[in-house]
Amino acid sequence: MSLLCLVQVRNEARFLPGFLHHIAPHVDGIVALDDGSTDATPDILRREPRIASILRETAPGPPHATETTNRYRLLVEAARLGARWVVCADADERFEERFLTRLRHEAQRGDMRREPVRLVRLVNLWDGLDQYRVDGLCGPRMTARMFRLPLEITPRRPGMHQPWFPPELDAAPRAVMDANLYHLRMVDRRDREARYRKFVTIDPDGRDQAIGYGHLIDERGLKLERIPQGRHFVDRAVASEPDWPEPEAPTGLLADAAFVERFHLAGPSRGPMAAPAAGAPHEWSHLTGFDFEAIFRGVSR
Repeated sequence: MSLLCLVQVRNEARFLPGFLHHIAPHVDGIVALDDGSTDATPDILRREPRIASILRETAPGPPHATETTNRYRLLVEAARLGARWVVCADADERFEERFLTRLRHEAQRGDMRREPVRLVRLVNLWDGLDQYRVDGLCGPRMTARMFRLPLEITPRRPGMHQPWFPPELDAAPRAVMDANLYHLRMVDRRDREARYRKFVTIDPDGRDQAIGYGHLIDERGLKLERIPQGRHFVDRAVASEPDWPEPEAPTGLLADAAFVERFHLAGPSRGPMAAPAAGAPHEWSHLTGFDFEAIFRGVSR
């Protein structure tokens, strides 16, 4: 497996299905670390065919408490699986589709130009899935989310907001890729406020981020731009497929009187088909196996 996606998750049942759907077709496998989820996150990971490995943190602390350790474990696991390049993101982030279609080309370019660290443009979607904020500290910024694994990997010091790549690549050449990474958890104000409260609780003195966290909810000078044509992201399959209703319980092989009346079923010699007595075999065996309720659903007389 030469190109793997790395993701750490905790209670991400809301965003994880869309994340897996958007990234899985473009990588050789996904390595995930479940940081003590108590929702459906573990089940969602288990159902994804492209998952190559699932690591677990069995004694999680507060949110982000083991962030750097988790990332180190993911990098080591990716190396163990034979990855040469990795792409990293959170469950509430989506790469633009046209970037994902050229992931392998970007890796080849990185090898040829000896630029093992590659940056994308992180943008905060704001008050809608088709627009993002461009002003202030919530405006676009570059972040390294794709890199080639070095021969040696060591952990970083504990703390939030550190790079995904290991210290061995701190001085490595970087390349800016023409690609957007969309942050979904800044779309709704209630999510922004929840993020603000979370980080202020974890880091009240700004030890891990000197600028603090007020910008997450500060809308002074707000400026928004639409996502340019051709630079959108893909989310769950249901976004482009018909919203089929859940199948109803089958009527069964035996017709009742209401069923017969609705569809005007008639036998060749007995007139309208009568419902058989309970437990009696149905004499119209040629109808066995058909769910006429489903076949004729919505058909008017």
